[in-house]
Amino acid sequence: MRRRIHHRASKPARTSEQDPIPSIMEPVESVEYIESIETIEPEIVEEDLMPFVINNEDEIINYIKEKATKETLKSLAPLLEKLEEAVKQQQAYQAAAPVTGNPVAMSYEEQLQKLQETSRGRIKEKEMKITERMNKLQARFANIRK
Repeated sequence: MRRRIHHRASKPARTSEQDPIPSIMEPVESVEYIESIETIEPEIVEEDLMPFVINNEDEIINYIKEKATKETLKSLAPLLEKLEEAVKQQQAYQAAAPVTGNPVAMSYEEQLQKLQETSRGRIKEKEMKITERMNKLQARFANIRK
């Protein structure tokens, strides 16, 4: 007989002392400093940058597009090189391998004759299968009548 095995969930290891959690945030010394930052930033953005951005919006967009395309091409360059090498190898392999197909284009009459020959062969194979089945059936009937 087999014994049943009872699995117990393991408990976390006991620690005698817990490490104190260090505080990440330092207390803020003055509220005036925070207020001064809040009042300065919106003024700088509104006064200095916004007219520049509005006046040169098209130039900024074009610059960003150019930078993005350059970085994309830099990242794709190794992949493109590998792809080019693979294409060259494939072309060399195809040039080295002999052509297995019929290089001369056949006329309509030749294609028709070839198709007729293949269909005749298939029909003969099917007729042979049918005659074999008929022979088997006739043999069974002969055995049943005896």
